[in-house]
Amino acid sequence: MKRLLVFVVVIAGLVVASVAVASAVPIGEVAPDFEGVTLEGKQFKLSDYRGEPILLKIGTTWCPSCREQTRAIDTLHDYLTEKGVRFVDVFVDESGKSVNKYFAKGKYHNPAAIVLDEGAAHKAYNVYVIPRLVLIDRNFLVVRDGDTLTSGSLKKKLEKMLGSD
Repeated sequence: MKRLLVFVVVIAGLVVASVAVASAVPIGEVAPDFEGVTLEGKQFKLSDYRGEPILLKIGTTWCPSCREQTRAIDTLHDYLTEKGVRFVDVFVDESGKSVNKYFAKGKYHNPAAIVLDEGAAHKAYNVYVIPRLVLIDRNFLVVRDGDTLTSGSLKKKLEKMLGSD
């Protein structure tokens, strides 16, 4: 019985890992573009930031890991601003009211764009797991696509990306 339990746990882990890997955009590929509406009601298109480094987070307001990732990114606000990195925070299936409450309660700095996604980003990035953290260089190529990072790890990845531009 114990062997069966171990087998089931291992298989479940492999399934979860394969979904995460399958959903990632390959490094060096052109970032999938998508359109949406910002929290302010303006039209948004990710490729409008082509030529600038982009930090893309896809998540929700109710996800604890998404909140933790937003806190980690927020600690880097001054660094992102100084380096010209556009932080785009995409919220999947969320209302403007819930997102406004999220930012007010967390006292976060506003990103370059807050996008209310009705499925375009979700589909373009094949999102199965949130939060999703994607780094896109000035050439609009994916440098990193995966799950959460600490602020220190994120800064190192950003430094590497910015140094290779």
